[in-house]
Amino acid sequence: MLPKISIVLLVIMMANMSSIKSISADEPIQHQLKPFVATYMITAMGLEGINVTNSLSIGKLENRHPDNKTPSSQKEQAYHFKSYSMPIGLLAFKKDETRDEQSEGLIIDGHIQPFHYNYQQVRNNKTHRHVELSFDWKQQEVTNHHIHKKSKWSMSVPQQTVDKLSYQLSLMLKLASNPEDNFSVHVADGGKLKEYYFELMGEERVYTSLGSYKALKIQHKRYKKEKNITLWCAPELNFLPVKIIQEEEGKPTFISTLISYQEGMSRN
Repeated sequence: MLPKISIVLLVIMMANMSSIKSISADEPIQHQLKPFVATYMITAMGLEGINVTNSLSIGKLENRHPDNKTPSSQKEQAYHFKSYSMPIGLLAFKKDETRDEQSEGLIIDGHIQPFHYNYQQVRNNKTHRHVELSFDWKQQEVTNHHIHKKSKWSMSVPQQTVDKLSYQLSLMLKLASNPEDNFSVHVADGGKLKEYYFELMGEERVYTSLGSYKALKIQHKRYKKEKNITLWCAPELNFLPVKIIQEEEGKPTFISTLISYQEGMSRN
């Protein structure tokens, strides 16, 4: 027979365990993005063509929060996401073009809230296309500035709208939260509010030069686009895409594969 004190301790421990289970069931786990640098090789018709490097930095909120006010939530983080692409191999001799995309904003309770987006396309050392987006979340609108066309206008956007670069971060966070098989993301893209659709297709193993990854296969459709985009996102890399295939009738199939990955880069 157990001593009375042991029975009391056992009852307390069981009560605590029950309380912990209840909290876990009621409160969803908040998933956080980690800083990284990822490089992809894009091929078409079996030929290497474009090198793309994406890098995510996560820093402190001081001096980067709107109006320099104290953040309203301790779960906020500032992010800076960059993507730089350039042709390589034979394509580099035929097409002198680079693309530089950047998105800055906050990660708030598992959601991306961009403040500023910049896209610059340079051909033969001359700016061919330059676009900036500025998000005003108090007014729930985004200002589109097509610098190369000298045009500027604003449009209303719903909460949790992202830009065409940071949607990748939004997708990674969404996948980490065990979403429904079908979901969508609002994106400010090309001066319009568009909806990107995603459908989970199950798990597959993907083989890359870095090794093999168990990945979620995702079908991706865009607003009024005939492109068929398939992504494979690896849970062990925080749902970073490790392979992307883009197919469009009458055009070459583009395959983007992860060739380099480094986790842990950040800025203060």
